[in-house]
Amino acid sequence: MPSTDNVAYAHLHNNYVQNTGQGNYSRGATRMVLENTYFDKVTDPYYKDSAAQLRESGSIVVNSSGRQQTGGSAFTPSSFYSYRLDPASEVPNLVRTHAGPQATIGL
Repeated sequence: MPSTDNVAYAHLHNNYVQNTGQGNYSRGATRMVLENTYFDKVTDPYYKDSAAQLRESGSIVVNSSGRQQTGGSAFTPSSFYSYRLDPASEVPNLVRTHAGPQATIGL
């Protein structure tokens, strides 16, 4: 649950945020892009202060309450690098399957 302060470019995507009091908070001069994140049981899934920019797309918010606030154009991540987004609906299963210790890592 990052609180990002005065960061030129913050790109968060394909995250699974669950059972927490705060989601993604963009503040200060931060320009944040939030894409295809899955929020479950989160108070204030994403929000910004008056100075920050936050652009969100493709995320899913379930069993959550509070702020879902965007504003400003932030930036375009693909102008810096190429990347591939997984659908937000698949993120919980991808995290459960691929996060944590893996028997095949390091072989």
